[in-house]
This record gives sequence, structure tokens and C-alpha cells, in this order.
Amino acid sequence: MLEQLHSIIKKAKNPDVKYYDSLLKNQKIVLYGAGGVGFITSKIMKNKGYNVCYFIDDDEKKHGSCINGIKVAAHKDIGCKGEFTVLICLPEPMDSYNKLLDSGYKEISYFPLMMVENGFYDALMIEMNWEKVEKTYDLLYDDFSKKVFGNILKHRLTVDFSSFNNIIRGKQYFPVDIFTLGDMECFVDGGAYNGETISDFNEITNSKFIYIYGFEPDRDNFKRLADSVNNIDNKRLKLFNSGLYSKNGEVGFNSFGNSGSYVSRTGKDKVSMTRLDDAIDEYIPTYIKLDIEGSEKDALYGMGNIICNYKPKLAVSVYHKPADLWELPLFIHKLNTSYKLYIRHYLNGLNETVCYAI
Repeated sequence: MLEQLHSIIKKAKNPDVKYYDSLLKNQKIVLYGAGGVGFITSKIMKNKGYNVCYFIDDDEKKHGSCINGIKVAAHKDIGCKGEFTVLICLPEPMDSYNKLLDSGYKEISYFPLMMVENGFYDALMIEMNWEKVEKTYDLLYDDFSKKVFGNILKHRLTVDFSSFNNIIRGKQYFPVDIFTLGDMECFVDGGAYNGETISDFNEITNSKFIYIYGFEPDRDNFKRLADSVNNIDNKRLKLFNSGLYSKNGEVGFNSFGNSGSYVSRTGKDKVSMTRLDDAIDEYIPTYIKLDIEGSEKDALYGMGNIICNYKPKLAVSVYHKPADLWELPLFIHKLNTSYKLYIRHYLNGLNETVCYAI
């Protein structure tokens, strides 16, 4: 598979942003999806001077609110007469594209603007890192992981969304084909967001576990997190309004109150950051999940002793930065060479790729 991909690199053309700009110039634009992807896309488009008129979203609770100064409306308020060009800003653009077509919308685009702007479709960058790509591929433990890894790279070289068709599997963070959870687990949720993964963990274990540590730096997200897990015995749960990082202290942060919040040197906010090696008490983690918007490598640095000495199961997001797909598996292997590495993917788009280390 890698030989085929390497031949594609020579022919690959990065998505033509200038051509896309010309198509959207002077158009009235509606962004479909008022979540993290939509928020970041709206910032990019406003900076480019696009005429973004509305968000539309399926969540009725968001209707009438404003995100990044843009009103969120329902489908019925916008209509589908062709007055607007709709840009899909959801993690699974093709599913949404077909849904909008069936609803009568005419002018629809699923151009992955956010990922293009962040360098995910840069064929030269992949070629320059080809030695690391090959090394990561060779480290993957099963054939399906190799297929997932290769198909994601193929999509990034071709922008062909059919590359995802046969690689989406199972329940994220709890892949029964890789591992199962026992009743003596100590779970660390890095990037606990709204508590969904903690709730899933509690349900899957039937509440039979030792302890849970939850970390969420965004203050608004943390409030929702605390409310969502109040049914779990607080003697077995400790929540931190801080993020996991390579050092203790405060860092710059952009807090948006959604899944798009992230660490930034120029961030308008300051949030607390914690090394996991320093945060745990008598309960030693057996399973650690990281989905922290590009700070995964820093967090892994901050739990190096735990990884080296106790070898907990790891689930690490590898889709927030273009090179994470190979850099993070290689770094995990460096921290503990006895891990078996797997890759799984969960959406028909570039979001939600996870490296499991067992």
C-alpha cells in the first residue's frame, strides 16, 4: 500500500484554495454546523472577508443564539431556494451533503476549508516525512490498522472521501476488537469536554471501576462536565478544571465553550495545566484517553513516568495536527517500546482518528 501512496504523491495536487476563493467571492454563505469545526471555519472565512450570513444547525437549543457574531438558524428559516451557498462544517461532510441534497438544497460545498488551511492536504509535507510514515506503518500491530493509516493518507493526497468507506469501525475509545475493560480500571479522561466519554466508561463497565480522573481546562465546558457526571459516586471521581500538559502552571488558551478550545501562546485566556505524573494520588491509571486539540504530545511528556513504569492502555487522538498521524505513534513507541500500536478511525472525514497503545 505504501508504494502505491508514494506514487500518488508525485501526482498529487493540493486543493486549489484560490479557485475556491473565486467561487465564494461575493456569495452569501451559510455554514452548516455550529460546533467546533463551524466555529473555526467561520473565523477563517471572516478573516478572508467572506460574506457569512448564518449558521444552520440541527440542534434546536442553538437556534437564535450567536456564534462568532453569526446567528444560528433552523433549516426552515433559511430555506433552500439557492439564495445562499451552503458550506458543510461537520466532521462527516459526505453524509451531510447527501442529506442536504435530499432536502432540496442546490448550492452545497463540502470543501474541507479548515483542514486545508491547517495543512492536512499538503502532499509535499507528507513526502518530506516519508521515512517517519514508513516507520509508523511498520510499527502498527494489525493489518486493519495499516489499512486505516494508508487510507487516511490516500484521502489527504486525493481529497477522495470514499477512502473512508471501509475503515470506520466500532465505538470510539472502547474498541472491543483491541481490548476490553475489567472491573479494576482507573480511567483518565484528558479533554473530558461535556462528560460523554466518562459516561460511556461508566456504562460500559457497569459502574465497576476503581477511579476516574477527568481533566477539562475550558471553564464553560467544565461546568457542563460536572453537571453531566453528577450521578457518579464522587468518592471514585476527581475532576480538574485544568488541562494535561508537559508542565504545571498557566498557559495561554482560547476558550470557546465548545470542542474547538485549544492551547495557544497568544490565547486571550489563561488556564491551569497539569502534568499527569504529578496529579495522580494512590490510584494508578490503567487507561488514559487524550483528545486535547493538539496538545497530545505535551500531555504525553507529562505522563512519561506513568507510561514507562505502569504501561496503561492509551487512546490518543492523532488528527489535530497534520503530522500527528505519525509523530504521536512514534513518540508513544519511544516512551515504551513494549506497546502494541493500533489505529482506528470513526468518521467519514479527517476528524476522529485514534492511536491505541496496548
